[in-house]
Amino acid sequence: MFTFTDSEFSSRLNIMKNMLSEKGISAAVFNQPSELYYYSGSVIPLYLVIPAEGNAFILARKGDQKLRESVSHIETLYFTGSSDLKKIWSDRKLDAASKIGFTLDSTSYSSVERIMKLSPSALPYDLSWDARFIRTRKSPAEIEIMLQGGKIAARIPEIVKENFVIGMTELEISLFIENYFRLNKSSGLNSKQEALVVSPGVCSSGINTLSGNKFDGICSGKGISHANPFGASDDVIKEHDPIIFDYAFILEGYHLDITRMASIGKPADKVKKAYEAMLTIHKEIISMLKPGAVWEDIFFHAEKRACEFGYSKEFMGLGSDKVRFVGHGVGLLLDEPPFLAPKMKYEITEDMTIAIEPKVSLEGIGVVGIEDTVLVKKEGAEIITPAPHDYIVL
Repeated sequence: MFTFTDSEFSSRLNIMKNMLSEKGISAAVFNQPSELYYYSGSVIPLYLVIPAEGNAFILARKGDQKLRESVSHIETLYFTGSSDLKKIWSDRKLDAASKIGFTLDSTSYSSVERIMKLSPSALPYDLSWDARFIRTRKSPAEIEIMLQGGKIAARIPEIVKENFVIGMTELEISLFIENYFRLNKSSGLNSKQEALVVSPGVCSSGINTLSGNKFDGICSGKGISHANPFGASDDVIKEHDPIIFDYAFILEGYHLDITRMASIGKPADKVKKAYEAMLTIHKEIISMLKPGAVWEDIFFHAEKRACEFGYSKEFMGLGSDKVRFVGHGVGLLLDEPPFLAPKMKYEITEDMTIAIEPKVSLEGIGVVGIEDTVLVKKEGAEIITPAPHDYIVL
């Protein structure tokens, strides 16, 4: 089990505290797993409070043993009811706070309301973007975790080739991948998107890959029912249909996103042509990922190249299912900054980890594309999900 040093946690807390001071925010209150883990090293706390002035503290109702085992650098305060919370808040002079920050895109209304009642004059402030932007640059310790996770994720093609048998369903081959992930200590996806996800990824084939979903991605799969329309289905995989394996391996909370393609027998000419085009764009994007590059410029380059290849209609989805990005940050969330998308005028910096995924939706055929997680270095980007890019023929 990996643990970060107290000095790394202290550095993270200080960066957040400085940002709060600059924005005139009295305190940040987090209760989502990614923020809890990033600052405390545990997802057990009910709330983590980071004041602009004074020491951070955890509010908890239970989980004492696990908290003592995992958190040594932040004080834990236990409460049983609202009177306990009021006293804790007053003792730390937060009852007179002017602004309280939350990740409002994922924190429940009831949690915000509970905290805001403790500071009657305060206004809520949305820290959703700021809290994630802070995490775009990974530390050496975070990078080491992701390098290890990338090597494990890169074995997907081997797992598929070793276990696939003609006549299998999407669900059956996906279970081999998911079993491999779990045996290598992968945990569940952590995403702020409003989608029901019970699988670490998508194994989907043919027209099933074109099934739309509210999930903001180009390929969500058909799923097993209307109650869970995401991921693999129980449909038998057909000869020559494109099969997409789009998976996230999660090691110690950190996501590694990867996509590879396969088919039973050689792919159709249209599929092969599309795959080669996406692979070319993929390589060009990676070559552009250097410190100073502008996020949206990379998207527009990919879109332009897709048009030149003849895929203006199909690039990153068809019709209302089209998405406007070609890459996204990965870390403690599956989808976090940086976003390679229009209106994103920020610059790439060293130590960012980004999933690059140019894909096309071929009408009546399926989704075709490639994805790798890359690490941005001073001299350029390095693929850290180093599986071969060969189209897999089963």
